[in-house]
Amino acid sequence: MAEQTNTEDNTVLSRISLFNEHVKQHQQWQRINPFSHYSVRDMPKPSFLKDQYGTAPPGSLSEQRALQAQVLSLQEILQLCELINEHCTRDESNEVPEISIKFGELFEMYNHISDKLLGTLLCARKHKYIDFKGETLFQGRDDAEHVRLLRPFEQLRTEIVDKIESLRCTTVESPVEHPELRDNTEVS
Repeated sequence: MAEQTNTEDNTVLSRISLFNEHVKQHQQWQRINPFSHYSVRDMPKPSFLKDQYGTAPPGSLSEQRALQAQVLSLQEILQLCELINEHCTRDESNEVPEISIKFGELFEMYNHISDKLLGTLLCARKHKYIDFKGETLFQGRDDAEHVRLLRPFEQLRTEIVDKIESLRCTTVESPVEHPELRDNTEVS
């Protein structure tokens, strides 16, 4: 009889400690949850290292989505460079041949593929794959402007494919659990 009371006490104590652990986790979550405070001054100030600011926590689903978005963006850039290479005019007069296409022609061809040509052009220019005059190009006004590849297409292709493969290798198979970033209530 004494043993039975002792085991019941242990199960009650374990349940109490489990409940207290859930309370602590919930309080921790409420401290970092920006929507649980009535005013901003009650919220603790986050501290980040300079290189961590604006990036998703390592191993999180947000990081996986960011990596997938980068892969999709690079695939679109590769498709754009391939289209420019296929339908380009080549200027062999320089020691490095210039591969370019007029923006109007490119717009008409790329319009059948995707509606985000300008965003892809700006992203490709940011990565130093292509170049064009001005800050942005507008349909109609800039149809005669040349969009040119900065390097030979084969070199660009290997560079972009290598970046895509390295991003795919860094994609984590299963996300790391961050209990401080999620609600720990279990649904039974």
